[in-house]
Amino acid sequence: MRKIWDKLVQLLNKIPWGKWLHFVAGLIIAAFFAITLGMKVCLVPVIFAGFAKEFFDKWTIGTWEWWDFVATCIGGLLIQLFVLLS
Repeated sequence: MRKIWDKLVQLLNKIPWGKWLHFVAGLIIAAFFAITLGMKVCLVPVIFAGFAKEFFDKWTIGTWEWWDFVATCIGGLLIQLFVLLS
């Protein structure tokens, strides 16, 4: 079991810090809309926010990071799964 845990930690440590921030942002946005507004489909605002952030990056610094968008959506998807299971 310890070897599996160590491999998982090594894998997670390879993910850049910025992707973790996008993931957490997706979690927070989805949780906000699920809790405060009672949205059953809280993934929609996360997708919109991730798209808007990447559009803003493309407009200002000229780069669009698909993996940032994906990381944001995965964070929102996790909360969406909790909402659907509750």
